[in-house]
Amino acid sequence: MNEKLHLLSKVPFLADLSQQDRIECAHEFYWEIYPQGTVLIEAGKKPAAVYILEEGKLDSEDKVLGMVSLVTGKAATETIRSLEAVRLLTIKAEDFARILLRWPQIYGTIIGNLTDNLAETHQILSASRYKEVLRSAIQLTRYKDKFYGIWGSVKTTHEVERLFKKLQQTQGHLLIRGERGTGRQMVAWYAHQKLFGETAPFVVLNGQRFEQQWGYLLKEEKKAAESSYAAFTFEDIAAGGTLFIQEIDRITPELQVRLAKVLGSAHHPCLVIGSVQEDTKHKDPQLMPELAACFRHSYAIAPLRERKRDIPIIAQGIVESLAQRHHRKVPTLTPEATQLLLSHNYRQGNVTELIQVMERAFFLADQDVIGLEQIFFGPTAEKIGSKINLLQWGFFKSLFKNRKLLPSLQWISAGLFLLLIVGLVFLPELSVMMKVFVLVWGLWWPSLAILSPLLGRLWCTFCPFSKIMEFVQDRYHPKRPLPALFVKYDYLIVSVLFALIFWVEIFTGMRSNMLYTALLLIVIQGLAIIVSILYPRHAWCRHFCPLGGFIGTASIGSLIEVRADAAVCLNKCATFDCYVGRDGVKGCPMSQHLPYLDNNLDCKLCFKCVRNCQHENVQVNLRVPAREVWHLTRVNQGYTVFIGMLMGILFPIMIFEPLHKSLSAGQWNVWFTSIYWLAALLGGALGWWLGKPFKTKAASKRIKLVFALIPIIIAGHIIYQMGRIPGIGHLVLGVGYQSEGGMQTLFISANSVGYGLALITGILLTVITVGITLYQYSKAKGNHH
Repeated sequence: MNEKLHLLSKVPFLADLSQQDRIECAHEFYWEIYPQGTVLIEAGKKPAAVYILEEGKLDSEDKVLGMVSLVTGKAATETIRSLEAVRLLTIKAEDFARILLRWPQIYGTIIGNLTDNLAETHQILSASRYKEVLRSAIQLTRYKDKFYGIWGSVKTTHEVERLFKKLQQTQGHLLIRGERGTGRQMVAWYAHQKLFGETAPFVVLNGQRFEQQWGYLLKEEKKAAESSYAAFTFEDIAAGGTLFIQEIDRITPELQVRLAKVLGSAHHPCLVIGSVQEDTKHKDPQLMPELAACFRHSYAIAPLRERKRDIPIIAQGIVESLAQRHHRKVPTLTPEATQLLLSHNYRQGNVTELIQVMERAFFLADQDVIGLEQIFFGPTAEKIGSKINLLQWGFFKSLFKNRKLLPSLQWISAGLFLLLIVGLVFLPELSVMMKVFVLVWGLWWPSLAILSPLLGRLWCTFCPFSKIMEFVQDRYHPKRPLPALFVKYDYLIVSVLFALIFWVEIFTGMRSNMLYTALLLIVIQGLAIIVSILYPRHAWCRHFCPLGGFIGTASIGSLIEVRADAAVCLNKCATFDCYVGRDGVKGCPMSQHLPYLDNNLDCKLCFKCVRNCQHENVQVNLRVPAREVWHLTRVNQGYTVFIGMLMGILFPIMIFEPLHKSLSAGQWNVWFTSIYWLAALLGGALGWWLGKPFKTKAASKRIKLVFALIPIIIAGHIIYQMGRIPGIGHLVLGVGYQSEGGMQTLFISANSVGYGLALITGILLTVITVGITLYQYSKAKGNHH
């Protein structure tokens, strides 16, 4: 790979690629060695590949072979052999075509290099032949399959059709204005189709690179007369068709004036369409008055957020077109999904953004319904700071990619869970003798509170409830989507269920009653099975499970995360295996799409995405604790209510536990129940008031500050649970030191040490997280000013 990158860095047509893009591109190339006398390219035939000479000698001075023929679509003009053994870096013709589509700037560089070396090119090609080369190459950018030709409502469609009719009836060039992604290119392509048809040349130029690539064709007359290409005019490159100049106002003012002179002439061998991007950030250079006057027709495209009626029609048209192409039944958009599409502002890309969202939703939908969980909007996950990817080591890579290990451990966990239920219900004496009952309340529940802030939702990796639920679900294959009401208010469901379980545990004295404990576990498992029979994937784990809500909240600041490079996901992956699944391994059970995963709240650490990704793009990282909080973007903001509730219930359970002896059972139950539910309600309301969720799509400063309180709140729950670990109250830690008076000793209870560590860590992490969050916002505000 290092040799590939070293050689490719010297290849001119890859000059504009970033280092990361060059690394991705390098995967398409492979090394080949040919003996002396091998015919690599045969005259009269199209080459099978592009060859880059690394070592040896050819009967050609070119180091890159076959590229021009593949770009032009023409047969090679000469035969090229190896004069001695050669080592070549090779890419097949179809792979070369694919990288041109993947990185359009490569194509632009090739055309630019052809232009820069025009004098040498003329030795082989005449001016007319050169024109054919340009046309043939540029037609790689045709938009036939890029756009869907769906304009929106009847009103919008009529506007566009009137424009096309006007162009047909009245000669003249066209200027299109609009924000990025509004469909300026689509209008240009379909205007070209209406006037000339698909077979006519449709040449696309970029205003930002215009001077470099095409400025020589707009030389002043004296200089042009000296050129051997004076007969080849600027408009000739698209004669009989359309010349589309993107961002025409980005051309330098001097060349704009020269271009205006050309367009102002009586001779018009082609239609010229210019586009101008209207954007608050895009202020200069401006379109010169001389050039603006050359466009007889103009058309302004309104941004998508100002024509919301077009959105459902465009979305439906896209899925219908995709279904026809891929021979699938047309998916139905749920009303909630349509409402979500309507509520988005599309400031990132307008129609282009909507197309990308709907294309992704179409392929992510594993049923004939597109719902909320298939619609992904907004910014992708960012790369945040330095991390250690565990998959770089073979042991961890083989561990996480092993298809049998984790499922086997999950079945062991499920088996032990079933034995536990049987023991608690039918063999209570044996359960007490074997300390099984102590294991449930004394170790399992405290371990969830203590380990989740460190290791994330690792419990969910081996959760027996989840495995048994999945086993039942595999035999019923639920088809109905999860109702939007559950998705919208899942934070309330989780909050109420968690508060209920905590209250039932304390109110009934469940920690000392095996039958009640077994009943609680059976109820949780039963609810999980019911949800799994009704709805697909692990809807219970994401939208209902109170334990999952607690563990997920605690894991926001954990040391472990699963992430992916969003650029690779969105530009290289076309199969969405992390979401859909592959080769018998199911997709993400939590309906997560990796490029948009930027927090641990809904990541079960099942590592199915690691096994499914064909591009080796998934990472299992060790990271700085709590750093995730001040970078939150796509988190479920409603969990501010859950965080507030967790904080609220700490006060009654800490205060009323010691009052068991001073109050009668009836009094204690009444007072505890009243204060507990009042505290839970007030805490949830406080969390809502502090965070004000859903005011914005991305997490606001207020949301991040509420999530910054997680360490101190979880520390309070750790302190509560730690006191219930069997025998910890009798454990004493001693420190001894030698003094003049002899050996001195100091004894501290393990409880006190644990409480102190939990409290200090919680306070420290909370202070750091709040401080950095405030600092980042003040820094961003200063940069803005």
